Amino acid sequence: MRGPVGLRGVTWLVWRQHRAVRWALLTGSVLVAGFFLIGGYGAADAVTPRLSECAGAAAEKSRECVELLKEFQQQHQYPLRRPLQVLVLLPFVFGLFLGAPLFAQELESGTYRTVLSQSVTRTRWFLAKLAVPAALTVLFGGLVTAAATWWWHTIDGPVGSGFPWYGPMPYDAIGPAPVAKSLLLLLAGVTSSLLIRRTVAAMGATVVVGAVLLYALEQVRGALWPVRVAQARGGAVPVPDGAWLRAEGLLSATGQRVPDASACLSAGDYEQCLARRGVTGEWAEYHPTSHLWPLQWMETGVCLAAAGVLALFCFWWTRRRLT
Repeated sequence: MRGPVGLRGVTWLVWRQHRAVRWALLTGSVLVAGFFLIGGYGAADAVTPRLSECAGAAAEKSRECVELLKEFQQQHQYPLRRPLQVLVLLPFVFGLFLGAPLFAQELESGTYRTVLSQSVTRTRWFLAKLAVPAALTVLFGGLVTAAATWWWHTIDGPVGSGFPWYGPMPYDAIGPAPVAKSLLLLLAGVTSSLLIRRTVAAMGATVVVGAVLLYALEQVRGALWPVRVAQARGGAVPVPDGAWLRAEGLLSATGQRVPDASACLSAGDYEQCLARRGVTGEWAEYHPTSHLWPLQWMETGVCLAAAGVLALFCFWWTRRRLT
């Protein structure tokens, strides 16, 4: 049996099983991507040389730039922040509606025995079942995040520090990392569907496991790429505009970091208190804006590696433990 796109046998059957979700994802992805593309073109037309001069922390504080940026944000940033917030949950969409029901529906009803009693091997059945939702995840997730990334690049310059790149928005909705996280939660849902064998219970487990995984990724994100270190003697640490400040502190005359000088904050002679502790400078660790894409690709690699481990486990479970 061959489908209109050249698919055969069990692969075509799996493709047909996902037709409702496929059309829903296609409709939603096109609408969201179109919304960002239209907003991006409107923002691009609004970025005049006059507004571009307001980029940077110092320029943003002038009255003229404050008014210009406020108008720009109201017309081109705020209307699209709500869909950007929704994109943070994009991985859960694929985990819940593609991953969790993938095997659980057939295991719950027992129809998988009919399929495996035919000439279809377990390996072919598993690969066909997994390949279709994985392809849909990459296709539709990539479409939406590509549009969101293009829109963010359009407004990033004018908005500047008012919309930092390292925040949950836009970081969790742009670049390759959201697609990789979607694949990870898809495999988390697939694993839940094989182990729990109940669709609703597997969907609940996917939400819990997915939330834990995304929280863990957020906690280790800053350590995925080496930070830059800056030091200063008798002045402010030269941290670039738009940098993601990870840590900061005080330095002694020998260049050692002073572990704790918080007691000086309540002292009446703050400067003298620091001098008694040997403080002569400050240090800071930060990620500059150029670290956005290295961090994105490192997080993408971590997610794909974890998804690969889950896929291998599911394959082993299907071959050895599924009865």
